Amino acid sequence: MRGLLAFVAGIVGAVAGAAGLGFLLAFVFIQIYGAFEGSAAMGGFAIGMPLGAVIGFALGLWPVLHRKASSHRPTLAWLAASVVTLAAIGA
Repeated sequence: MRGLLAFVAGIVGAVAGAAGLGFLLAFVFIQIYGAFEGSAAMGGFAIGMPLGAVIGFALGLWPVLHRKASSHRPTLAWLAASVVTLAAIGA
């Protein structure tokens, strides 16, 4: 159960991290290079999304795997809230 919970938390973190860092780097690259064609794609999609997914997956795994308590109810509650929030944002 703990492994599955950690994997799902990692996936949620990867989705949130990829979106967040992708948007951030797309904005930064547009500010640096202007509206030149491809600056947002280069910063957001090519660099930000893969890097954000890796960082988000690691940050999603960490709290679940380092939890000492036997009850996973608070972790499940946070994970469910994160999934609902991501689904609401994506809709």
